[in-house]
Amino acid sequence: MQQVGLRASAILKSVMLAACTLGLLSAPAAAQQVVGGVDAHAEDWPGIASLQSIQGSGRYHECGATMISESWALTAAHCVETARVEAVGRAVQYVPDAEGNLVRFGPIILVVGNGDLRRMAAGSVFPVSRIVVHPDYQSGRPEAGNDIALLRIVGSWPGPVATLQAVPDAGDDDDAFYVAGYGNTEEDGPGERAVSRTGRHLSAPRMRLQEGRVPAVSGAACKAQIAHLISEYGLEDTYGDVTIHPATQICAGDGFIDSCQGDSGGPLVRYGSTGQPVQVGIVSWGLGCGRAESPGIYTRVAAFTGWIRGTVDAEATAPPP
Repeated sequence: MQQVGLRASAILKSVMLAACTLGLLSAPAAAQQVVGGVDAHAEDWPGIASLQSIQGSGRYHECGATMISESWALTAAHCVETARVEAVGRAVQYVPDAEGNLVRFGPIILVVGNGDLRRMAAGSVFPVSRIVVHPDYQSGRPEAGNDIALLRIVGSWPGPVATLQAVPDAGDDDDAFYVAGYGNTEEDGPGERAVSRTGRHLSAPRMRLQEGRVPAVSGAACKAQIAHLISEYGLEDTYGDVTIHPATQICAGDGFIDSCQGDSGGPLVRYGSTGQPVQVGIVSWGLGCGRAESPGIYTRVAAFTGWIRGTVDAEATAPPP
């Protein structure tokens, strides 16, 4: 039987692959991309971003994110739970070595508004100066919920930003959603590498932004499917207490189109009456990618709008980094 694990539980594949090459870490687990998706245009995804780490001449995609204001981005907590902000006011990613000790990997940046990571536009790269993980997030357990974090960038993003769903909608469980990211297009995909025009080595599950339509799965059906998969794959010892919390999570995906490793932290959107995308979720976790009756699990944004506003407002008077 193939080993199945939570998408979000693996430390980002591209980072760990690079670290292994440098002799820092043991062999990587799988990273999170849109399975069954198509090439997307960044202008259709306001504020879409790639969360990356830098080491030497290498730049490594870790997760997705979305700009929600000129200074703040939204992502999944598990993407940055081991990161630290150092004395110079810059966020740095730390990753576990073979013994499980956290070692410094490199600075974190956000690359915003690019449909192809090989062709990053001028003014689209921002260091990160502040990381705020939701206080109820359980470290190492995105499946337990509250998988949400805010990032403050150095500088100001002048482009479009995501519109967040302010309150839960009773029709959410009946909708079709859309998801986008730079993650794998197949489970355990090989990833891609490239060299930028400036000589940097780039690594990502996919260089081109992908998007796909994912049907909603009701909370009751999702709970039943996840429980069945945990039993089928013999994961009771590890994930026996895992369940779905419809008030704070959304389930979506039919096994044909799905988010995957490398998509974590990216947006799940729906289109309202205006025809404009509204972000309703954040890619969080799942069992495998693109498997039948194995939906993706997304953090429900509307459940956290109070926390988001409170955090951003509290920082509004702080001096810029």
